Amino acid sequence: MRQILVLLLLCLLLSKSAATADEGTWTTPPSRAQLQQDQVLIPKGKGLLFVPAMTLGNEPSYQIKQDGRLVSSASPGIGIPLDPGTYELLFGSGAISQRFSKTVPIFEGERTLMKPDWAGLVIDVLDNTRTAVNESYEILDATTGETYGLGFGIEEERGERVRTWLLKPGVYHVVRVGESFTTIRKFSVQLQPGALTQRNLIFDSGSGDFIGFYPRLVEQTQAISSATSVASQTELSGAAQLNTSQNTGGDDRASLNFTVQVFNRTRYSTDRDFASIRVILEEGATKEEGQDLRKSTDRAEVRATYIRRLSPRFGPYLRGVVQTTLFSEDARFASPQDIVRTLENGRIDTLLGRDELTLAPALSPLTFREGVGINSQLIRSFPLNMDIRLGVGAQQTLVTDSFRLDVVDGQRNTTELESTSSTGLEALLIMDARLSRFVNLDSEFDLLMTSRDRADWFFTWENRLRIALTSFINLDLVADLERNSTLDDTQGREQVLLRFSRFF
Repeated sequence: MRQILVLLLLCLLLSKSAATADEGTWTTPPSRAQLQQDQVLIPKGKGLLFVPAMTLGNEPSYQIKQDGRLVSSASPGIGIPLDPGTYELLFGSGAISQRFSKTVPIFEGERTLMKPDWAGLVIDVLDNTRTAVNESYEILDATTGETYGLGFGIEEERGERVRTWLLKPGVYHVVRVGESFTTIRKFSVQLQPGALTQRNLIFDSGSGDFIGFYPRLVEQTQAISSATSVASQTELSGAAQLNTSQNTGGDDRASLNFTVQVFNRTRYSTDRDFASIRVILEEGATKEEGQDLRKSTDRAEVRATYIRRLSPRFGPYLRGVVQTTLFSEDARFASPQDIVRTLENGRIDTLLGRDELTLAPALSPLTFREGVGINSQLIRSFPLNMDIRLGVGAQQTLVTDSFRLDVVDGQRNTTELESTSSTGLEALLIMDARLSRFVNLDSEFDLLMTSRDRADWFFTWENRLRIALTSFINLDLVADLERNSTLDDTQGREQVLLRFSRFF
C-alpha cells in the first residue's frame, strides 16, 4: 500500500513538473502569473473568466456561448466578466468547423482560470540572410490532410508581428501554398498539449522553395531578445543598358545608360513599439557617343516611421521623409541660346550665348514631409496586403538658386522658384500584391490635402512591379506620378530595369 501511495505521489509531481515545463515554452508569464497581473475588476453579481495567452497580442480570439447563443468574443490574456453559469468556449485557428470547444462554469465573485490543453505554433519566415520576408505557407493536418489556412511572414515596414496558431495537439505539415498533402516537399511538426512550439521556416528566393525548418530555442529568444529587436539590411543593386545604331545616312551611334542603387532598412521592433528607417540612394548617368556624361537619375531619400501598437491591426504613427538630389540639374543646348531669366524679386535679365545652364544646384530642392495619425491594416491575405494611414501632414520644399525652364514661341525663359510650405490632412495607402509565384507589385500613394480645392492637393504615387528571374537578378518595372507645390502639372517617371542585387 505504501509503495502504491509513493508511486501516485511521484506521478503527481511529474505531472505538475510537466505542466510547468509546458508553460515554460511560452513567451508570456505562466498562467497564474498572468491571472495575478490582470487588472480587470469583477463587477457585483458576476464572475470572471481568464484564458491565458501563450504569446503577446497576436493569438486568434475565442467565442463565448451560452445555450447556443453568442455572449462575447475575447482575446486570450484578458479577464472577461460574466454572469454566473456554464459557458461553452470555441478556440482555435482555421475554419469554424475546425475549432475545439471547452465547457467552463463561472461562479459569482470568483476568478476562473482556464488551463489550456491546446497547442500553440509560431512560424517565422526568413530568407537566406535571416531577414523576415513576406512569404506564405499552408498548414495541413498530417492525419486527414485538411488545411487549416494560410500563414504569412511579416512585413517589417508595417510593424507587423508573427501570427500565433492555436491548434489541437498532433502532427501537422507545413507546405508551400497550393502543394498537395502527398507532396514530398513538406516539413512536419509535433504539437504538444499546453506547449508553444516556435519554428524558423527558411525561404530560398532563387528557387521559390522552402529549404529549412528548425526550432527557435526559447532560451535563445529570451537571452537575445534585446539584441534581435534591432535588425538592419543593405541591398546593393545595379542596372546597365548599351544601345548601338547603324545609320545608312549618318554616323553610327552608341550610348550607355547605367544606374546604381543602395538601399538600407533598419528597424526596431518590440511587442508594443515599431520603428523603421529606410535610406535610398539611386544614381544613374547616360553617355552618348560624342557627348558628355549626363545625369539620368538622381535620388537621395530617408524615410522614418514609428508605430505604437495598441492592437495587431491598429495604432498611432509618426513619420518623416527627407528627399533631395546629390548633383546639380543642368540643361544643355545644341547651339548657344539667349535666355530670359525672371528672378524671385521680379527683376528680369537676359543671359546671352549660353550652351549650358544650371537649373538647380546640388541638394536643391530639399523636401521635408511629416505626418502623425492612425495606422490601420485593411486587408491581410495571401494575394493582397493593404494598410491605410490617416492623419495630419505637412510638407516643406526649400530651394536655392533654382529655376524652371519654359519655351515660349521659340524663346527660352527661366523663372526662379520659391520655397514653399503646406499643411493639411494626409492619407497614405500602402499595398503589396502577389500576382504569381515570382511577380510582386508594390504601390504607395501619399496624398496631402491642404484645402477643399483639389487643385491644391499634392501627392506621390510610387509603383514597382518586380519579376524575380533568379535569386540575384530581377526585372523591375517602375511607374511613378507626382504633383507638388513646385510643379504646374502632374509629372510622371517610368523605368524598365534589369537589376543585379547583392544583400549584406
